[in-house]
Amino acid sequence: MDAAIEVEGLSRSYGKVVALEGVSLKVMRGELVSLLGPNGAGKTTLVKHLYCELRPQSGSVRVLGGDPCDRRVRLRLGVAPQEATPFMDLTVFDNVYYAARIRGVPGSKAKAMAEETVRALGLWEHRDKYVIDLSGGLKRRTLIAMAVVHRPEVLILDEPTTGLDPEARRELWDLLRQLKGEGRAILLTTHYMEEAEALSDRVYFINRKVIAEGTPAELRKRFAYYYEVVDLEEGRVYKVREDEVRDFVSRLRGRFEVRAPSLEEVYLEVMKGAQGA
Repeated sequence: MDAAIEVEGLSRSYGKVVALEGVSLKVMRGELVSLLGPNGAGKTTLVKHLYCELRPQSGSVRVLGGDPCDRRVRLRLGVAPQEATPFMDLTVFDNVYYAARIRGVPGSKAKAMAEETVRALGLWEHRDKYVIDLSGGLKRRTLIAMAVVHRPEVLILDEPTTGLDPEARRELWDLLRQLKGEGRAILLTTHYMEEAEALSDRVYFINRKVIAEGTPAELRKRFAYYYEVVDLEEGRVYKVREDEVRDFVSRLRGRFEVRAPSLEEVYLEVMKGAQGA
């Protein structure tokens, strides 16, 4: 697979405040990568470099093999920034349609793609409503539709499901899986560990710098040394080292359940270790 996003040694400071410190990462075509980190970890600062809102102070950023500020590259991107909103005085459909037109999609094709995207994201019944009259969740869904309507080669989503109800979140997940299956590269920032675990091929834990990177399974293997054993008879939960699980459950009576630690538990363990380092 080719790298669609390449970041090498990216650093940025605001006065004495360090936002990013030597961050390096890659996203391959056909891969969905999630950035996980606490508020203020530099996730949004990082992604702003990928769609040319910020320029590197040091280090380098390449998207689709070129400069992300090159117009030819930008037309091949889809971006849903955290703080952005659709155009309030346009309808849902017009926002999505014109997003496709701006990226060079011909009129008739843009209309068909807009209809398909609006349906896929559960916006069809709202298509003729003005955005100013929508709820926050529907505005967010419209923004995401604008980002994906032209089927970009690289999709950058900064906390896209914040404010979405569970049904809308799952609809977006399905669309992202479809886009990834078509060979698109997707970079996602999120605070929802379940989302990252369900969608991600790889995950980066960052807090100004990269703390850890790998597939969810690799991260569990590297940083989680225990399993949860649930005694279903007494309702008690035990944390048991991997090499002790077999002996432990042999002493239980009745029903029990053994669970691997979740990505959220691994994340908390890694971040706690990073803060103590």
